Amino acid sequence: MIVLFSLLVVEDERWIRRGICETIDWTTEGIRLTGEASDGEEAMRILARHSPDIVITDIVMPGMDGITFLKNLRDQKVDSKVIIMSGYSDFEYARNALKNGAFDYVLKPIHEHNLLGVIRRCVQELKHKRQAESELHGLIRSARETLFLARQRLFEMILLRKEPYSPGWIAEQMKTLQIDLHPTRTRTFAVKIVDWGRKAETDRDRALILYALCNMLEETGRRFGPAVAFPVHHQTTAGEAELAMLHSESDPHGRQEPAIVSDLPRLIDQAGLMLGVRISIGYSGEAHLNGLSEMFEEALQAAAFWFYDGGGSLCDAKRLASALQADIPYYGPAAWDRRFVSAMNVGDLKLLEQLVRELAEHMYAHQNKCLPLTIRRGLKLLFENVNQKSDAFHRRKQTDSTVTLDLPPCSLEAFADVLLETVSRALQDDRPSRSRKWIVERALQYIESNRDHTVTMNDVAAHLYLNHSYFSKVFHEEMGETFSKYVLRSRIEAAKRLLKETPLKIYEIAGQVGYNDIRHFTKIFKEFEGLTPMQYRDYGI
Repeated sequence: MIVLFSLLVVEDERWIRRGICETIDWTTEGIRLTGEASDGEEAMRILARHSPDIVITDIVMPGMDGITFLKNLRDQKVDSKVIIMSGYSDFEYARNALKNGAFDYVLKPIHEHNLLGVIRRCVQELKHKRQAESELHGLIRSARETLFLARQRLFEMILLRKEPYSPGWIAEQMKTLQIDLHPTRTRTFAVKIVDWGRKAETDRDRALILYALCNMLEETGRRFGPAVAFPVHHQTTAGEAELAMLHSESDPHGRQEPAIVSDLPRLIDQAGLMLGVRISIGYSGEAHLNGLSEMFEEALQAAAFWFYDGGGSLCDAKRLASALQADIPYYGPAAWDRRFVSAMNVGDLKLLEQLVRELAEHMYAHQNKCLPLTIRRGLKLLFENVNQKSDAFHRRKQTDSTVTLDLPPCSLEAFADVLLETVSRALQDDRPSRSRKWIVERALQYIESNRDHTVTMNDVAAHLYLNHSYFSKVFHEEMGETFSKYVLRSRIEAAKRLLKETPLKIYEIAGQVGYNDIRHFTKIFKEFEGLTPMQYRDYGI
């Protein structure tokens, strides 16, 4: 039986109190006995620590009687259901108790079936109350969610639509949705998650992180004036902003920078510490609500400087001022898409690596000519051309091994390496021997760079965008041993070097080679070397 409710028994005669506590199987009734008291004053002390759902109390007790006890509960807003025990001579007293909020009464001497009848009615009423509260909370939550979604749809419409709205329409919509932004002094913020970290393993994880980050952003904004934050899902901004915020400062006068800017670096740090994500924020100047689409484009352009800077940054649209004059469309190197598709079709990894490096160098050369968002949008079009040409080739050849190339989620500095790993994944079904060597080389680099914590085969396969079974087969064939055997052996070799060459303590060495448990490290070391780490160091082998 699931225990749903708690019970406190108050009775000055111990034998009656113990009889109530011990003769009834309260667990079967869905009740847990919270405690017992010999008078009203002791009961009040218990109630200060616990909040039982049901209280059974005698009406005549020394010190504080039942009526006074009931009045104290009411004064302190304790929401327990109180059942009064009363003798026949105290019947009028019991009726008075009912007037003061008692649920019901039972007459002494107490008969189990009479008491259980009252208890069960009390439990049913508590269940109905909980259900009603749950339904009410559900309605409130649903209303909030509906309001949140309505606000999100409205602002996505405003931010992404270029045509002007009829006069007064936006103000009318905002009034309906309980939004108090200033009609002529509203600023837009675009938030880009440049690294989702290790906590975002599933779509649900990402949704929860977005929800939490949205709340943090809006909470920060409201310290300085009206604010509303929401996720942005429209394909126009796909990959360039996960969240947007509209904000009006309460007191904007006499400052060169908006006051909220002073708190945004702390928000960026908190997002990393609490949510495990790395974000960049761009913000626009102030505008009339009818001009928010232009201001949102400014915020997107400012936020996109993470692509040049590496993320974790806060950028004002003022940075765009000089760059906008020089901004030109970006198309990539001449005929790059055609050359890349040809190299993919023949599986020439060496040529593909040259093409990826060429593209990265080309982007570096255009940093002073193009805004980062311009380059990223140009890359999306370039990769779409690659995918279309690849699709056309495989349709002609009547094969199903079409390659899909997506814009890597990384900065310009890491672009070439990440794109090469993507290419490796795309070629996994038909890859020349030098490609297998390339896979193993990068796997070994990843293992070495993560020596201080546990790295699994799935971690490495995911890092290289490979199927774990395929990676396991390639690694075993190229290295002559399994992945797990190699990792164990390489850690032990690293530990041996540290034992010989450094004065580090054994537990410090264990930590540096990825073992948090020194006993486990000692056991593995002895299995490989026939000696414990301390013996190995002492013998000076």
